[in-house]
Amino acid sequence: MPRFDADGVREEWDYAADAYAKGQAEGRDYYRLRFFGPYQIAMMGDVAGKDLLDVGCGSGYFSRAMHERGAKVTGIDISPRMIQHARETGPAAIVYDVLDAALIDRKFPAASFDVATACLTLQDCPEPARVLKAVAKVLKPGGRFVSAIEHPFSSMPFRQWQRGDDKKSKRWLCVDRYFERGAIPYTWKRWSYEFTTRALHVTLEQWIDWTIDAGFTIRALREPKPTDEAIRAEPDLADATRVPYFLIFDLTR
Repeated sequence: MPRFDADGVREEWDYAADAYAKGQAEGRDYYRLRFFGPYQIAMMGDVAGKDLLDVGCGSGYFSRAMHERGAKVTGIDISPRMIQHARETGPAAIVYDVLDAALIDRKFPAASFDVATACLTLQDCPEPARVLKAVAKVLKPGGRFVSAIEHPFSSMPFRQWQRGDDKKSKRWLCVDRYFERGAIPYTWKRWSYEFTTRALHVTLEQWIDWTIDAGFTIRALREPKPTDEAIRAEPDLADATRVPYFLIFDLTR
């Protein structure tokens, strides 16, 4: 298993990129496509004409959504292969760069962007505190940063659904070791090939401390639930009406 540092994260996501992009194009990433992605898009409001930085853009899903709503988008990701997929998907008006999110403030001048986004990015970064500070530096005064992470209350080092007698129905989610900090491996199955990535688990208190220390003000915290329509299309999403899977920060500089 690669180390949980910039090189290790780059290696993991470069390996994952082809299966990830293919699976997303085929609709397999329905948590993002039908659930928290649309919720975060709606949270963005009017972005028309704004200079927008998409942090950890992956194969470009959120960058494209913001471009379609009129933003002038720059997407960055640590994985060259992910950026290749993003560029191939288009449109050409989106600027994509291979960049470690912790180095954003070295690449872009201060106050370069009106708004920044991160769609399940920060927990994949070895140094989230450094990324938050870098994003704050490149935002204009009053600029927004809207960032989704895995919810610390349901993504603990121990996480397991207790099943019913039929071995299928889910009775309750068992979680433990909340205060244990570390990178948790997750194996993505039922894609064109299996791959494993890691996400950093820390407490909610730690996320808020990092956010404030970076100079942000918290405008809102949101815990999205899937819509009835989304659950009808993807019944597996019903779990997320029982426990919070994601947490979205709406921040201002």
